[in-house]
Amino acid sequence: MDNSLKKHLTAPLSTLFFTASLLGLSSYSLASELSFAHPKTAYIGVDATYNTIKSGGLEYNPLSAKLRVGMCFLTNVSLEATFSSGIESDTMSDGAEIDLDSKMGLFMRFQSPIQQGIRVYLFGGYNTLTISQTSLTGESVEEDYDSVAWGIGLEEHFKVLKKVIFFAEYGRPYDDEFRLSYYSLGARYQF
Repeated sequence: MDNSLKKHLTAPLSTLFFTASLLGLSSYSLASELSFAHPKTAYIGVDATYNTIKSGGLEYNPLSAKLRVGMCFLTNVSLEATFSSGIESDTMSDGAEIDLDSKMGLFMRFQSPIQQGIRVYLFGGYNTLTISQTSLTGESVEEDYDSVAWGIGLEEHFKVLKKVIFFAEYGRPYDDEFRLSYYSLGARYQF
């Protein structure tokens, strides 16, 4: 075979081999970046929650704080218990106040592997909540509700803070006689 013909045939092959090698290395580094939450990994977290209660054409926005405790029992699948308490009520049109006194729930949480520091998670479960309305005269009426709940979240994992994870979450804890939804920002510590 002629040397010039060999050069023309081997140049594209060496370029193809080099490109395939780079792709193989990059896929290996991508695979090593994937991180999984292993079984028996426990965590605890806190977050501030902006709630929206919609009833008819009215909307109220009480604030609450949430504590969450969870443990992975399968890879990237955990059981999570939450407790929320109201920290600021909202004023109704007649001057009365509405507050989300408490909310407790038990959820299954399904999360993706971490890719480039970010993880997406979905959760679903059951919760109970207590909403109170306080009139101008100081009379308070509390009502309890329970419902199936769901939500979605996004977590940021920083390499510097290996055990502390920051997240933003949207949830829908009640959607029957009225609609309750929330946005929250928080952090959790993974043991």
